[in-house]
Amino acid sequence: MDQPFDVAQYVRILSRRWPLIVAPAFIGVIAAAVLAFITPVRYTATATLIAPKQQLVWRWDNKLYDLVDIRFDWRQEVISLVKTNAVAERALANVADDLSHPMSVSELREAIDVRASGGASLFTVSVTAAEAADAALLANAVAEALPQVIADLYAGDLESNQQALEEAKIRFEEWDKILVEFRGRTGISLGFSGALAANDETGVFGAQSYIKQHLTLKNSTRAALQDLVERIDLVVESASDGAGPPAVGLLDTPEMVAYGWSTDQLRQMATTDPAALIASLQTTRAQIQSDLERLTEEALALQTEHAQLLQEWEQILQQRGVWQESMTALERRDAELRIKRLVQGERVQVVDEATPPSRPSQPNWPLYLGLALVGGLLLGFLLAVAAVYLGAETPDAAA
Repeated sequence: MDQPFDVAQYVRILSRRWPLIVAPAFIGVIAAAVLAFITPVRYTATATLIAPKQQLVWRWDNKLYDLVDIRFDWRQEVISLVKTNAVAERALANVADDLSHPMSVSELREAIDVRASGGASLFTVSVTAAEAADAALLANAVAEALPQVIADLYAGDLESNQQALEEAKIRFEEWDKILVEFRGRTGISLGFSGALAANDETGVFGAQSYIKQHLTLKNSTRAALQDLVERIDLVVESASDGAGPPAVGLLDTPEMVAYGWSTDQLRQMATTDPAALIASLQTTRAQIQSDLERLTEEALALQTEHAQLLQEWEQILQQRGVWQESMTALERRDAELRIKRLVQGERVQVVDEATPPSRPSQPNWPLYLGLALVGGLLLGFLLAVAAVYLGAETPDAAA
């Protein structure tokens, strides 16, 4: 016949097996104490941050022909960036020299714990380290590095733009030095002739270069010698006709003097020996003609050289201008990025900085011992119940 359930009888039965119940709890507490004793001491510091509130983004769905409400959760977007290499690298770069125990990027990532905290915007960043001061230092460094990473992601990489700007400045300075060297070597834009012209970028410079002036002088000399050849031909022709005294006054030029003939000498020869005059003038004409050919070759060479220099000048100005424009554009971009970084980076702000914890987070003695005690008692109770039933002991038999 079934007997009614009596709690007191079952308690008395189990109480007789109290060693079986207490033993697992005792062993568990001892094991927990040993585990807590060998566990390295670790400290955890926590910083609290705030992210932008959820944004309502409206878009037109062409399939549904309706407006769709998309809620963009900035907090989840930001939380996903905390345990990244970019944040860890920036944080360590800022505080690596101040740490008591050096830490690698991968170790810092493992030591970071980020959780949503209250409302729709707050979240916490915790860092565990061997020293309390290190934990607080790293937690604050991670909190400070996060807005910078966000700014890089959503506002553009300022560092890359600055590197490009430095490269553009270096290349511009190189071409500017080439320009200065070219001016000193050729005289182009340095004003040798005295005829000046204004330029907005390079200041006031000369309208002609030295080589161009040299070419102008040679052409002037050629023109004068060509004119002298024509004059000699007229005098020789008049002396050969014998119709009258040769017009030696046509040869009263500085060029004729340069060839060793004065007007008085020519007049005397025209009076005393016209044949000698003709022979002398023909010899001088041959010399002049030879000089004309030489001057023509030199002028052509100068023209070619001048054209090459002008081409080189244009190339230098073009390259210098390209890098100057690049530098100007990158400077504007730098200013824009700095403004955008201020806007995007300030989306996440530190609400409460981390402070060095007064107690270690590991080992957690109360938690270890409490779990070991409760678990041991539960296991002991189950063992006692199993022993009762396996021993076929009933409340009636106990009575």
